Amino acid sequence: MLNGVESAPLLYGLTDAPGSRWSWEEIPTRNIALFASNGVRLFQADLWFEQMIGEDDQLNIALARRQVAGVLAACPDAAVMLRVHVNAPQWWLDRHPGETVGYSGVEPEPEHPWSLQRPLAQDAGRPRRASFCSRPWLDWASAHLRDFCARLAETPEGGAVFGIQVANGVYGEWHQFGFLAHDPDTGEPSTEAFRAWLRQRYRDEAALATAWRQPDLTWNDIAVPDTAAREIADAGPLRDPRQGRAVIDYFQFQHEKLAEVVLHLSATVKAAWPRPVITAAFFGYFHNLFGRHAAGGHLSLDRVLASPVLDCLCAPQSYEPAARDMGGTGHSRGLIDPVRRAGKLWLDEMDQPTTVSGCPWDPTFKSDLNADVAVHLRNMLQGITRGAGAWWYDFGPTAGTPEAVRYGPIGWWDHPRLQADVAAIMRLVKARLADTYTRRADVLVVQDPWSFVHTVGKRLLPEGVKLGVMPTTQGDLVTPLGVDGLIAGLNQSGMVHDEALPHELATMDLTPYKLVIYATAAVLDATQRAILRQRVATEGRHVVLTGFAGWGDGEAAGPELAAQLTGLSVTLHEASSARLALSFDGVAADVDLGGPLAVPAFAADGVEVLGRWADGQPAAVTRTATQAVWGAFAVAPAQPAVLRALGRRAGCHVINDHDETTLAGAGLVIVHTLAGGRRRLVSPDGAVIEAELPPGSTVVFDSRSGDRLIG
Repeated sequence: MLNGVESAPLLYGLTDAPGSRWSWEEIPTRNIALFASNGVRLFQADLWFEQMIGEDDQLNIALARRQVAGVLAACPDAAVMLRVHVNAPQWWLDRHPGETVGYSGVEPEPEHPWSLQRPLAQDAGRPRRASFCSRPWLDWASAHLRDFCARLAETPEGGAVFGIQVANGVYGEWHQFGFLAHDPDTGEPSTEAFRAWLRQRYRDEAALATAWRQPDLTWNDIAVPDTAAREIADAGPLRDPRQGRAVIDYFQFQHEKLAEVVLHLSATVKAAWPRPVITAAFFGYFHNLFGRHAAGGHLSLDRVLASPVLDCLCAPQSYEPAARDMGGTGHSRGLIDPVRRAGKLWLDEMDQPTTVSGCPWDPTFKSDLNADVAVHLRNMLQGITRGAGAWWYDFGPTAGTPEAVRYGPIGWWDHPRLQADVAAIMRLVKARLADTYTRRADVLVVQDPWSFVHTVGKRLLPEGVKLGVMPTTQGDLVTPLGVDGLIAGLNQSGMVHDEALPHELATMDLTPYKLVIYATAAVLDATQRAILRQRVATEGRHVVLTGFAGWGDGEAAGPELAAQLTGLSVTLHEASSARLALSFDGVAADVDLGGPLAVPAFAADGVEVLGRWADGQPAAVTRTATQAVWGAFAVAPAQPAVLRALGRRAGCHVINDHDETTLAGAGLVIVHTLAGGRRRLVSPDGAVIEAELPPGSTVVFDSRSGDRLIG
């Protein structure tokens, strides 16, 4: 709502990169005006404290005013969100050397900036940065943020600002610095803050020593767990609290502290801005974190969603090839549904290259204009079907010149056909603003960010951590299938799913859901177990636990805890070859996890076996109880056909029988297809759509009338 008027939550954003970051320069101005000509009125631009605060420690807001003024010059009725990076400049770190991030086993690497470098270029390595636990940094950043907001709000340009996105961490996205290949934060600020947190939690040293199984431990002996401690697993990939409490405590502290900092800065903006303003932050990442959720993700999502000071959560769309490639899903990295239910706005960052100007981080990138169109529509409308929004984040001008004789740097979407789709997307979304948002999901996926405190995710190889390059996950049994594979499979199953956090199940209306999948909920405490039995596993609902879901209760970890919950006997099985074959209801699929591995295996007595390990041990089983049908899969099923078969058993609605991205919500049915062909689509809202889909296309239908809207 801007000035009392509903506005489509779709923005065009400049990048932070030299050559495309200043709104008043030729190429950014052209692209702002181009998007404005096709209905976009919301724009986003980056600013860094180090660009506005010199070594005299005085804030100069002239750059901020000029950044907003440049947008207004190209689109006079624009509204602007500023992404304000509150990182400490290098000169501040020189003066406060004890306030920096520490990395387990390695020292920070020096930086030698030259020319027009991006300030965030070194973030994923082991850069010298202020710790999130540094009180001097937080006080410094808060004071300047307060001053920035109060002063800018009183200027004519400030009148056009509708939002402040507070940024820090890797690429401004509130990840711990260096988290992919290193283990932060072991520095002095983090150590002292961890000790204070433990004092508050345990009250006396004897209680701490007992919990950590370290006799005679004192407050002053406490150190942040090193890499070796973080990579110890006790039951499959799980830490048993009876052995690994110190690491569990540290990760809980780290994520509570991160949420505290983000909320503190958001509250600072709210208090300093004299009018209503949207506060935003990159937060809530869950999908596509390479198994490094605990080391650098956002596990304290529940606390952030409960706070009134942060209005908008954001993330780029998944970088998994299964999401980005033509024929992929285009899904978000975040858990959008809990954000929407909390009354907050979710925005996807769509930063996928096009053939118009190529990919600056991948010179081998190949596409064609038809694929550009299909991916563009899929990505920008994926969030709309989930009750969210998105922005175009334009790295195009940094990718070079597509044809030197005719062009200079050019935006990714600076093409008549792509801009026609920008206009079509804006018309489509604006026309639905007055409608009550609906999404007829009958599959519910329970995902618990806090579970990653209890699971081991190893560091990635440093040589594979490069800006724009998809790194390879090392030795993680949970995320490739339970997080990334499952969400991709569901988006291509033809069914409609929602995602939920475990604590939401106590009050959510579960009536619409016929199939509930507990995916990453490794730890379910006594209350959550009671909710599962009393609210979820009732009314004939099908309940499936995948991987190591339910193996922990917060006090211990092991297969017996899952067996007590589901009635399905399970053990930790040492498989010499972790190959799994699924076969039921006319579908079959094979999964190869390599090996040897310790994996769940089930007893065959009194159950239907849906899949087996290579040595014959049951790997997927189901049983019918009085109130529900219980199922368990040793690894999460990621194949669309398998998921569709599970859904059909539960009575779930299937829109599309083909394994291709099928989205529904907000009155739309959208199919993104590689093969194309004749389709019969059965909308959850009643329309039966008979359509010929072009190969390599995204086609948008009205879910009620069946009318073809785009494509």
